[in-house]
Amino acid sequence: MKRTNQLALLCAAALAFLSGCQGLASAPEAALVDAQCVVTPAGYQHIFARHCTATSGASQLLPQYCTNAAAAQNFCRMVQGAVNKTRVVQPDNRIRYDANLGQVVGTAGEKCGRLIIEGAANGTVVTEFPELAGAPGNCQ
Repeated sequence: MKRTNQLALLCAAALAFLSGCQGLASAPEAALVDAQCVVTPAGYQHIFARHCTATSGASQLLPQYCTNAAAAQNFCRMVQGAVNKTRVVQPDNRIRYDANLGQVVGTAGEKCGRLIIEGAANGTVVTEFPELAGAPGNCQ
């Protein structure tokens, strides 16, 4: 009986310790919040030339994401805000997101998107485009 009580106390202490650790872990996660998307005229020109012009040879966004910088910014928000996105800080400190958006966003039927921003403090969009692989789940 005494051994059972000691085991119960040990388990309770371990749970208390772990819940305290989980509380501490949430602070660094808050630091992963990035700046909101900013599509500059130069960024939009790159996206349009590369991912809205079929002759570029690159993956192409659907027309609704190509009409202007605001449309490109909406695509950025979709990728950055996706619940199933992956987020990777690249060696140049730019941040790459890959997300399965669950809807077709590219002219080849792609359901995933990639977004690259300058950094966590600077949400300036470097590029964005549809992709068939690289994001969680099935992109086709």
